[in-house]
Amino acid sequence: MFRLNLKDIDEDNLKSLEQSEIPESIKLEFKRELNLADRRHKAEAAKDVSAMANTVGGRIFYGVDEKSLADGSVVAGPIAPLTDGTIDSRLEDVLLSSIHPRPHIQTHKVSVQNNAGFVLVVEVRPAYASDLHMVTGFKEYRFYRRGEMRTILMTEPEIRERYLRIATSWQALDAEMEKACAEELALVPKTQESVLVIPWFGHRDLVNPRHCGHDFGGELYAGPLNNTDWKHVIRDLKVVSDGYRGYGGGEQLHDCQIYACVRRTGLVHFACATAAEQTHNPTCLPIHECLAVLFAALVTSHYVLDKCSYWGPVRVIHRLNISSPFHLTNVAKGENWELYTHKKPITPGVYEHTIPEVDLREQGGSIKLVLRELLHQIFQTSGEAACPWFVESGDIDPKMESFLPPELFKHLSG
Repeated sequence: MFRLNLKDIDEDNLKSLEQSEIPESIKLEFKRELNLADRRHKAEAAKDVSAMANTVGGRIFYGVDEKSLADGSVVAGPIAPLTDGTIDSRLEDVLLSSIHPRPHIQTHKVSVQNNAGFVLVVEVRPAYASDLHMVTGFKEYRFYRRGEMRTILMTEPEIRERYLRIATSWQALDAEMEKACAEELALVPKTQESVLVIPWFGHRDLVNPRHCGHDFGGELYAGPLNNTDWKHVIRDLKVVSDGYRGYGGGEQLHDCQIYACVRRTGLVHFACATAAEQTHNPTCLPIHECLAVLFAALVTSHYVLDKCSYWGPVRVIHRLNISSPFHLTNVAKGENWELYTHKKPITPGVYEHTIPEVDLREQGGSIKLVLRELLHQIFQTSGEAACPWFVESGDIDPKMESFLPPELFKHLSG
């Protein structure tokens, strides 16, 4: 059941729970009913969801009865359809207002019995080692965790130990991400621009080629990268020991001019040689090309992590390594460059622009806020306070439509 994406669960899958006598577990719970007019039901839902978030995540099936077997174990029983069509949004309101910090959840209504009702499936993202969720509603102010078959109140020593682990874990994760970033950059020394999107809680089996398939690059080519300049290199992704990798502009990896990879840990890295390495004095870096690399890496990461059911935060790094003085420019019109930096050129060197932690799934498919923040940081490299593409309200200036590729303009204005 957990190999199925939430939105792919159907009535046949629900029936198989009873037929196979699937037991409740640390990640799975069945509830016959959900009555949000009853304060006890609301409090119980908050406890159950916070407990799963504090443990390893999981799914709760509202509208599936439970039954006890002779050995005392509790397994899935018959379907008991819910009928209140607003129950999913109301439940989200209850959970988000009574648990702190807010849990990350998704819901899915599965129609059953010829649309006579539905089963509500709630998927709870684990807090990993980054948070501990407290039930603050209903005068609780308590922490819960999930046992093998039930929700358990956490003791004070457990809470204290968990907070110590959170502090230690963040430091270790940060060091691990720095190491992964350095390894990737060392692979492509001939490129000057890189975008890395690194899951905070990625693991070795997150993007498994055995599950994602041999032609994962073709899937990305036909999907999120279809209208981008990166679709051709992504189409040629090959399975390697640590995930998928593709490159061009050189016979060997260390000589390549363009590079894309998706590692098994979920790390996405796009790199290229920049237009700043041209025969202009000072050299010119077209800012729309930076935007194109950022866009390609972010939409790829969003697609990959959604496919692999990763709900955690990511770190986004944009890195420039320019060896000569340069200007940020608009698109080239013939031989005339429109400079954004009218004063002295930017000093050569390494410039990193970073968003330490962002949840791409919370962006709802739109990466506008991430792109905008990174553009502001890039322009600050040149001494500007902010990217001049945006008007005071934060929206992109309509005049930019004539300079940007349609897909990029759409994502910045949508």
